[in-house]
Amino acid sequence: MAPKKQRKPVEVPEPSDDSESEEEPEVREPFPLLELPSEIRLRVYHFVLFTPTRKSGAAKNAGTVGSSAKKSKHIAPTSHRIALFLVSRRVHDEASHLFYSSQIFRLFPVQDFSRRPTVRALPRRHRPSVTTIELILGNSWTAPPRSWIVNQGLGLHDMALTRTLKIFIECDPSQPIFEGFRVSKDYYTEFAGNLMQQILERLPGLVQVEFDGYPSVRKSGDLMLRLLDETRMANKKVLWGPERGWTDHEDDDTQAEEDPADAAIDGLRSSMSEDFVDTLTTTLQGVTLET
Repeated sequence: MAPKKQRKPVEVPEPSDDSESEEEPEVREPFPLLELPSEIRLRVYHFVLFTPTRKSGAAKNAGTVGSSAKKSKHIAPTSHRIALFLVSRRVHDEASHLFYSSQIFRLFPVQDFSRRPTVRALPRRHRPSVTTIELILGNSWTAPPRSWIVNQGLGLHDMALTRTLKIFIECDPSQPIFEGFRVSKDYYTEFAGNLMQQILERLPGLVQVEFDGYPSVRKSGDLMLRLLDETRMANKKVLWGPERGWTDHEDDDTQAEEDPADAAIDGLRSSMSEDFVDTLTTTLQGVTLET
């Protein structure tokens, strides 16, 4: 047999002097966030809470109707918000107050595919932070949902900091175009007026009520007149939203008569998806209803 070859021993390189001279990594001290002025801390919280990622920013599930949908802020991913809230009790209190006070919450749900929580769904400990709420009227005008009721469970008595109530009207069923489809001319007007009265009674800290609506809604209509009466009897300031363009010195009666097609389209908005209504509007642009 041939003699076996002897393997040479493997030489392990000795550590160089350079590695011995390397310094240990510097240990960073925690950043003193709570020692910053409150204005700067709130700015930091705002970046964390309202800076969405590409994926979360593209998917906006705030609905399509009213200020709660069109003026809603993009929200950071849930994991980012929870991570901030869990830093400490003080950070949680400051950041959660900023989060809830910076948004508009609806009193009742409507059919516009919004995934944002309503006032009733908010945790009770966070309701006192809410400053602005919205009531959208005109939805389900033939049969309002049974859940549209003002009671202890709605939680209005907890909302001590609420100063603004926004009213957005999708349609006014008291208009002649709804004849034959509505329960009666005054049915929805009475429902909305009584609902408004109960809401104002449970919000003693409320300062102002802002009205807005779709083009077919008229300030001189029965529904708007009833809501304005309830607001003024409660001694609340009346404001006007940007979409309808109402002002204190302008009356709908002095304008050109509205096309009945506007009222019909706005009535569909309260029960159909926004994409369907937009497609129908584009198709019927040249059509005028005769009365």
